Amino acid sequence: MKNLYLFFAFFSVCSLFSQTQEERVDIVKNSNVEALKELKSIFIKNNLERELRISQFLAQNPQAKRRLQNGFEIQEIYDVINDEVIYHKTFNLNSSITSRANKLYNGGSLGLNIQGQNMTAYVWDGGTARSSHQEFNTKVTLGDGGSISSHATHVTGTIVAQGINSLLRGIAFNASAVSYDWSDDDVEVTDAALSGMLVSNHSYGITVTSLWRFGAYDADSRDFDLIAFNAPFYLGVTAAGNDRNEFNNTLYANFLSNKGGYNLIRNMQAAKNFLTVGAVDQVLNYTAPSSVVMSDFSSWGPTDDGRIKPEIVTKGTSVISTTSLNDTSSGLSQGTSMASPGIAGTALLLQQYYKSINPTYMRAATLKGLLMHTADEAGLDRGPDYSFGWGLANAERAADVITKRPLLRSIIEENTLNNAQTFTKSIYSDGTEPIMVSISWTDRPGTANTSTIDPTNLNIVNDLDVRVIRGTSTFFPWTLNPVTPWIAAVRDSDNFRDNFEKIEIDNPAQGNYQIVVSHKGTLTGSNQNFSLIVSGVNQTLSTPILDNSHIFINPNPTTDKLFVNTSHVPVSKYEIFDLQGRLVKRSQINDLTSFTIDMNDINVGMYLIQIQSANGVSSHKIIKK
Repeated sequence: MKNLYLFFAFFSVCSLFSQTQEERVDIVKNSNVEALKELKSIFIKNNLERELRISQFLAQNPQAKRRLQNGFEIQEIYDVINDEVIYHKTFNLNSSITSRANKLYNGGSLGLNIQGQNMTAYVWDGGTARSSHQEFNTKVTLGDGGSISSHATHVTGTIVAQGINSLLRGIAFNASAVSYDWSDDDVEVTDAALSGMLVSNHSYGITVTSLWRFGAYDADSRDFDLIAFNAPFYLGVTAAGNDRNEFNNTLYANFLSNKGGYNLIRNMQAAKNFLTVGAVDQVLNYTAPSSVVMSDFSSWGPTDDGRIKPEIVTKGTSVISTTSLNDTSSGLSQGTSMASPGIAGTALLLQQYYKSINPTYMRAATLKGLLMHTADEAGLDRGPDYSFGWGLANAERAADVITKRPLLRSIIEENTLNNAQTFTKSIYSDGTEPIMVSISWTDRPGTANTSTIDPTNLNIVNDLDVRVIRGTSTFFPWTLNPVTPWIAAVRDSDNFRDNFEKIEIDNPAQGNYQIVVSHKGTLTGSNQNFSLIVSGVNQTLSTPILDNSHIFINPNPTTDKLFVNTSHVPVSKYEIFDLQGRLVKRSQINDLTSFTIDMNDINVGMYLIQIQSANGVSSHKIIKK
């Protein structure tokens, strides 16, 4: 059976809301409903067989206990396979400052009011949260009949605690939450995905009694990748584990000595499509990579196939949050269990902000990629590593990329690459800031490892590649070598391991660059969805572009209608944004060169209109009186 790890973090939350039914229906429409229903049936059958194995083991070993608890840490038998008893084990106001999530709040420096309103987090843990706690105020509901757990209460509070006690306020403190016990998590996660779930938190993992499990992409990794692939808007967030100081366990101690603290990631934490979170000390003022201090327990990657895990880090030490002793209790804890819900709450805020200015939520690959794309540098060397991943989560930078998108100062696109196809896009740099180009995709599940120690096979199924080209220069993504995990990342060769790739051009020359996305071999399924994220560009200056001097918009200011003439250049679409970057109106235009826009449904104020044609994009300020 599996041993699981739990992690904690503390944040405050406020009133109970949920996504609208229409939004959930839209998410489900873009999921593979039949595949998810079939998965649910398979998981139910597997869990019944697992429960039978557990019952037989306990009957044959009456001295064994199914569940053990020591303070916040919980261990419960998860399975018994070939006499190997596997346990689920838990991994145990400054958290929001560390991740810069507080910048999105009402009164924050970004001028937003993003606090989790109308959003719902899902939490699986070693029990359920104490839903009667005053910090939850009826906004935490129980998804199953699990026993109340301080660990689960702490984790849930880190995401959504209201902040009646200001020290306990969660990251997404106006969001609600659904709390589940970890039993049958695969079935319940599939069910929740069928109802439009966006983000879940899993601050637990399995204990290791066989060496092959360290770094392994196992059956649970594959199953959770399968759920995510069929529910493309769903992002699972999980704790990396707390095994780097487990020297009191002989098996762990020998492994730590042999591997130097690397290669500890396993189970669902090794899933390609889950976001795995490491724990660092709090960072109240980030000034340089040295501002980020690694905890002495957070588990390091890579996975056996060399993928970067954890992908992101945040505060996981001395985290205060709600506990289950009574309806006002709180406590301090530390662990990647505390870091993971900090990222889950941050991810929920970014989805809320994106949806507030766009018609739909981000796909999970976009959200996951955005968090890695905008992370602050951490560690001794430039680029990613196997301890800090891509660095310290920075919600402020992520929100800035979202804000700049309608202003053509960043790019967030969700595309599809077909077999034998190459995707290209021209970008323009004004030479004033670094260019960053990332691609992220939800990959198909790989082949599960069942017993091999340190296999060398790759688990990536559809391997996409990104390059940036200018003249005779080609820029490559960052990549690491798992054979020497302590050596700095390079950016002069192909990354053939990860389903996220990032290119950084530190000192770009002014002018156009070409992004090229391609693939290796034949794409399984004949195509692959991918997300493109670009920052450090100014597409208003990119060529080709519509000539503004030949576009006429009048009257401007207007009280009711705008008349647009593009001097014989056919227009495909226009979009109108307010000064906060929110989309207020859009329409497809059937290649007309003149058209009228009804402004009666738009409030008085200043706006930005973007007019798109095959020749490019033109942006103009307009005023509604």
